[in-house]
Amino acid sequence: FFIQNLFIPSNGRRVTWYSCGPTVYDASHMGHARSYITFDIVRRVLQSYFNYDVFCVMNVTDIDDKIIHRARRNHLQEKYREENSDPKKILSDIQVALQPYVKKMEDTKDEDKKNMFIKIIEKVQSTCGKLEALLQ
Repeated sequence: FFIQNLFIPSNGRRVTWYSCGPTVYDASHMGHARSYITFDIVRRVLQSYFNYDVFCVMNVTDIDDKIIHRARRNHLQEKYREENSDPKKILSDIQVALQPYVKKMEDTKDEDKKNMFIKIIEKVQSTCGKLEALLQ
């Protein structure tokens, strides 16, 4: 059973519309394209057929920390596997890779974000310390 509600914009012929688009966690696929196409068709119908003045914004979350971590991890794993890198070089590279997190932690004003960065930094430093101890 389907109920239809009459669409009446609150500001004359002006329609403001915000939609959450896809959150892309991996390679793009047709499911992501469907979001763009569906919302674009609805927007065009509202503008062209019903003559509404549509202001449409779609959020697309394409990068988050999980994706960045995975990309960095995969790249480094392949690189070190291919090069058969020395463990001391790997530890040195980890410290270099950690610096952007240290900088973000120092620059952020948000206490929750700052605490998150502190936990990440401490965990990496702790792990590196354990690895350094094993190498000696």
